[in-house]
Amino acid sequence: MTAHEPSARELFEVLIRDNGEALMASIRANAGANNADDIFQDTVLVAWRRLADYDRTRPFGPWLRGIARVLAMEYSGRRARLRLADPATLDLIERHVAAFERYSGTSAEPAMSFRERLSALDDCLAQLPSMYAQTVQAVYRETRSLSQIAVLLGENEETVKKRLQRARALLAQCLTRKTAFGNDSGVVA
Repeated sequence: MTAHEPSARELFEVLIRDNGEALMASIRANAGANNADDIFQDTVLVAWRRLADYDRTRPFGPWLRGIARVLAMEYSGRRARLRLADPATLDLIERHVAAFERYSGTSAEPAMSFRERLSALDDCLAQLPSMYAQTVQAVYRETRSLSQIAVLLGENEETVKKRLQRARALLAQCLTRKTAFGNDSGVVA
């Protein structure tokens, strides 16, 4: 009787089982417990689809956790956009801006309403190259430090700092065009 040669699926299942606890701990550390199960499942699906890309000379666990880290950042960005787009939140922010304008003596009718400015910012953010957009999201919406982002991305802290500076410059250019010319084109990378 010949020995059974395990299929790719069986080997994958063993690798997931062996690395599952470490993967879940990593996800919870990076994204919290709220979406941990969803991110875990998505990580397994992406890993299965990209299994051909996996370098078998390297450990499987870090590769798997790298996929999870990227997915956790995407989930976090989606949550932040949903929170920001909430009408009740926008109304609250507008009331605070209006109160500040009354208190500071600035015009009650600025050239662009707060919603228009927020919309312009969202448009400019959407036009940023993804590596810049992810860095901006991590700093301003997730309130992560540059060193935390560097660890998450596996980058040097100075690289992350420069990326953030470039992203700010691109956003400033885009917002200047939008506020000066109405709804002109966005970021040019």
